[in-house]
Amino acid sequence: MSTDARAAFSRATELHRQGKLDEAIEIYRRLVKPKPVFEVQRLLVFALLQTRRFKEALQAARRTCEAFPSLAGAHVLLGAAYQASRTWDKALAAYEAAATLDPTLGEAHYLAGNMLAAQGRHEEAVTRFDRVLALDPRAAEALANRATALSRVGRSQDALRDCETLTTMQPWEPRHWISTAGTLLELGRFEEVAAAADRALRIDPRMADAHFLRGQGCLGNCDLAGARAAFSTALAVAPDRVAWAAPLARVLCREQKPDEALAVCDDALARDPACAPVLQERSEVKRFMGDTAGALADAEAALTLDPTLALAHISLATLRFDMGDVAGGERAAAAALAADPGLPVVRFVCGAENLAHGRWPEGWTGYEARGGLMPPAYVPLSFERWDGREPVEELIVLGEQGLGDLIQFGRLVRLLADRGIHARFLTARRNAPLLSRIDARVPVISDLASVDTSRPGLRWVPVGSLPGLIAPNPADWPSAPYLTVDPERVARWRTWRLAETLPEPGEDDAAAEAPPDLDAPPGSAEPSADGAGAEDAPEEPAPVVVRPPPRLRVGINWQGNPSSAVDVGRSAPLSAFAPLAELEGVELVSLQWGYGEEQIDDVPFADRIVRLAADRDAEGTFMDTAGILQHLDVVVTIDSALVHLAGARGRPAFLALRAVPDWRWGREGERTHLYPSVRLFRQSRAGEWGDVFTRIAAAVEALLQAKEAP
Repeated sequence: MSTDARAAFSRATELHRQGKLDEAIEIYRRLVKPKPVFEVQRLLVFALLQTRRFKEALQAARRTCEAFPSLAGAHVLLGAAYQASRTWDKALAAYEAAATLDPTLGEAHYLAGNMLAAQGRHEEAVTRFDRVLALDPRAAEALANRATALSRVGRSQDALRDCETLTTMQPWEPRHWISTAGTLLELGRFEEVAAAADRALRIDPRMADAHFLRGQGCLGNCDLAGARAAFSTALAVAPDRVAWAAPLARVLCREQKPDEALAVCDDALARDPACAPVLQERSEVKRFMGDTAGALADAEAALTLDPTLALAHISLATLRFDMGDVAGGERAAAAALAADPGLPVVRFVCGAENLAHGRWPEGWTGYEARGGLMPPAYVPLSFERWDGREPVEELIVLGEQGLGDLIQFGRLVRLLADRGIHARFLTARRNAPLLSRIDARVPVISDLASVDTSRPGLRWVPVGSLPGLIAPNPADWPSAPYLTVDPERVARWRTWRLAETLPEPGEDDAAAEAPPDLDAPPGSAEPSADGAGAEDAPEEPAPVVVRPPPRLRVGINWQGNPSSAVDVGRSAPLSAFAPLAELEGVELVSLQWGYGEEQIDDVPFADRIVRLAADRDAEGTFMDTAGILQHLDVVVTIDSALVHLAGARGRPAFLALRAVPDWRWGREGERTHLYPSVRLFRQSRAGEWGDVFTRIAAAVEALLQAKEAP
């Protein structure tokens, strides 16, 4: 290059640095016109790419490759031009040609890896990044991209090692902590997700991705308040990330705040009406609020915008099942599986459908995905999980989900004991007394204080995973009755202990506090507060209606867990039980506790319902109720934990089910493998309980007749 040419080149590079690209390009063109010079050609291509003149950049890169066919850098330049034009296959071919010409050129392998990843060929991308890192183990960008590719192929543990290397090499770089948090999220290590996100936030407090990942970590750890705060902050920092409103709305629904969840979705959709994930989440919110038509419209609108959105297919499937449309629900679930077969909620819903049809192996495989739901069905323990095959010194069986699940799956600890496996059942303190009556060989604990969690031979397993590991077919499970009851509890309830009647407002305080004299003869009067006697009592006491003793005692339960996450369509109003109240000789005993009890005062047959003492089960969940069942002829209940208790005790129960019930009750028939003493009554039409309770009343009447038959 002549002296004038060098001066012109220096001038062009200075203009390039100043951002005066058009002027620099003109000088570069003049310099390469008489004879190609690689460094000038390289800068010309880059300047053209920077000004988005992709067609001209590609032409210049081709001329460079023709002029320097054996120079690896020329092929890298051509690959960059093809990449900018989004011609991935030709870009990859150019980078591979460069790598062939110079196998030590890490840049060529790195760029080829990026192109392979862009085409979804992640395994091959990992191999390319391996080549780069063999040449330079501290190539940070290659490490970062290899971590991403490893995650894509399910090698999250290997990806985490790369992330940890990056955070050690460059702890000041928040992107590396973000990658670490995302990888930990894939591994389900939710506490560590939040910790890694916090490291990023200490470097950059306004890093929206870090706040969002922190929310995911909190949600995975079932910390709803923490998740809500983090998601809210993420949206405040980055209001353009409209889709982030979806997980915030999901958390608000879990917190029983559907109005707030709806407002979050509406606000997001006002900013971006075409945001399919938020439309899908608003569909879920409306479902929880009982607006089936609105929920259906939103799910369908989301799918119109994005037919591949698996979550929207799942929302549609759930709504179809709510409406009693089994075929429509199954079609939507199949569409979700086709759209994203790896998504945990898709695998879980499809697994549950397989279980409902008795396809046990496939069903339990899908059921395992519940651990990946957000929030998950359980929080993993800190030590190694049991695979069902290896010998163990001790096994911690982790209680999960609701009390009904604990009772249903809890029987499988008997099979562990039969196999000589030393197991302990870990559950909440209130549930421990009841579950300890499943098998005396399996202690029930409420914390790990007495367990050395560092022991090499210790393993854990969620109780809901035991079927898939040791007994897929419920026909092979320990049969009912398998839950014993303390005889003292049975004796305690031989005579009903009734709820106290509260004094009417305005009654004399002393009179309200003084208990009645239960030993006084009928018709005698209590002395008044001022010392007056019987002369002040009413001359004609109100008549007392005396009913003959009941011929049949029926326990009733109409409301399950009120959480909108589980109760859509399951519970029935107490008024639906009216046909039972019309039967002569039947005594209805309320087994309802807490939410739902207030309905008793609103039904015309309230006087036909026995209300038991409010202190029942004070010493542990269902401890008294298990004894009460012994004095009932039958239990009539909706799908709640009570039916599992009755079934596990072998007590007769009539179960009122929605048209398409939970997987465990199957899709047809009046009987279930789970509990031989339970009879199923299914809705003929979704949402209509009248026919169900008419049939149940007829069945109760048949029990009456059978009891009175000679």
